[in-house]
Amino acid sequence: MKNWTEEQKQKYARFQEILEIGKQRHLNAGGNPQLYRAGFKGQDYLTDEERKEAAKIMRQMFGISITNGYVHCQGHSWELPENSPLYKEQV
Repeated sequence: MKNWTEEQKQKYARFQEILEIGKQRHLNAGGNPQLYRAGFKGQDYLTDEERKEAAKIMRQMFGISITNGYVHCQGHSWELPENSPLYKEQV
């Protein structure tokens, strides 16, 4: 994190903020803080919009893109299965 740009630091802070929102909702609902599962739909207490924003930020931070049914990351690429919800997504 020492070599991150200011923009990367802001994105990471927003990502952490989204996860903390979900964790706080989990706690407010009487959940065990050690059993909170970030990123698992139905278990993370995030709205679909928050979950999508968190995924988008992660992809941007780690250089992951999805184009024409292929995932590209750090010089490697692979084809997504046709039944993947990400298959038609362009990120």
